Amino acid sequence: MNTRYAQRQRQSTSIFSSSGEEEDGGIEDFDSKRMDLVRSLQRSFYSDDAQVDDSGVQTMEDDTDTISMSSTKTTSFDATTGKINNLPLWRVGWVETPGRRNCLNVHEMHYTHMFQKILSQSKPDEPLYFGHLYLPGGTRAAKSGEERYKLKTWREELDDENRFEDYSSSSTLSSPDIKTPMVDRSAVVGCLMEIVDHRRMEDGRLMILIQALERFVVDKIVDTLPFSIANVQVILDKEELPWEESTDENDCKYIRGRAVEESFSLHEYEFNSPKLPISDGNYLTQESVPWTEISELLPFAYYSTDDSCLDNKVVEKTQSNIQNDDDAHESGELPIEQELWNGGVLWEPPPVSNVITRRSKDTVEDTDALETLLWLALDDFCRATEFTLPEEIRCLLPPEMDYLDIQTDHYLSSKYPKIRRQKRLSYLAPALIENIEIPMKGLKQVWLNTPSIAARLNSALERYEYINNKLIGEFE
Repeated sequence: MNTRYAQRQRQSTSIFSSSGEEEDGGIEDFDSKRMDLVRSLQRSFYSDDAQVDDSGVQTMEDDTDTISMSSTKTTSFDATTGKINNLPLWRVGWVETPGRRNCLNVHEMHYTHMFQKILSQSKPDEPLYFGHLYLPGGTRAAKSGEERYKLKTWREELDDENRFEDYSSSSTLSSPDIKTPMVDRSAVVGCLMEIVDHRRMEDGRLMILIQALERFVVDKIVDTLPFSIANVQVILDKEELPWEESTDENDCKYIRGRAVEESFSLHEYEFNSPKLPISDGNYLTQESVPWTEISELLPFAYYSTDDSCLDNKVVEKTQSNIQNDDDAHESGELPIEQELWNGGVLWEPPPVSNVITRRSKDTVEDTDALETLLWLALDDFCRATEFTLPEEIRCLLPPEMDYLDIQTDHYLSSKYPKIRRQKRLSYLAPALIENIEIPMKGLKQVWLNTPSIAARLNSALERYEYINNKLIGEFE
């Protein structure tokens, strides 16, 4: 047995020994020393001293022996296909959408273990990813053993003939203005999250600052215990990846890979890297957390003021590279996005009743026109309610619309793709009114499952027109 492992074994037994020291300092002193030992063991368990051999087995070595500890699954991004392999999944009872920021209070044991593993495997300048996946009821539902709450891949979801039969009283079916069914079951479309900062609490919990980057669909389940791990496929909007123009997945996957790689290259500008307003030192107590200062970082992510990363160009595969690849042949399978659309996993947001729109088909597919109309509706909404848009949204204002009452101190870089600005707006604009009343409530997963930027912009516009019409009626 190697020396380091033996030391850790001796250390682990010391926590159960009775030295009588608790009698000198009382119960509080004993608890403090016990927690110090627990944290010491924790640091040992999650330390990155371990190495990984060619077989994927984590080992600890010295001059005399080698000890197999456990299999290791390291998260990795495949730029050729846009897949993320071995992504840990956080399955909870609410939905996150791209562009949002949150501060997590992690207290459940298996998720504390999951995040400790992620943090311990981090390397300098490497993003810390995990997946956020909606599960009604969270851990309680997962423990119920019900089939509808089990983690599934998108293929298994499409094969499940009962997936539109399990409705809950809180589903969107209970709302007469919403016709698209939201089923009370585990989602297969989730959101890719990045850990920005973290602190450890005195009682063993973790405080983690996170940002929502992209959406994904579960492609392959790697593990379910002690927490879920999956290979996921990042999926983009129609405007970023015209999947309807491709008839074969093997052809589309290379285009998707380049599109996703380009999307990821923009994250450095789209998401700044704030720090929690807490010194990085001792373990925190509940009383020492500056909740007010933390709330100022939420709920939306800020853009970076440095746009130098936008000068970098993504290296694209040439057509000859694709033709020479062994996998570049017709598979007979439709693009994943087309399969999701045909199977009802991706869908158009439900229309709002009592809102008469006379927009042409060309207009509802024109992101430029919809962006302009939505800003006009936002301007009317803010004027009627005296609401001031957060700067994280005002910065999305197109420079040519400086005639609005809405003003911003910081326009986005001229090098930033217009379609990405419109994409962020399509998620954030409906987030402002998501809790007002039924036509707006319960739609976070709907926005995540919408196939295009235009569809989200148009649906958000309908809802602002609905609210503005009601406000005008009240004033009259």
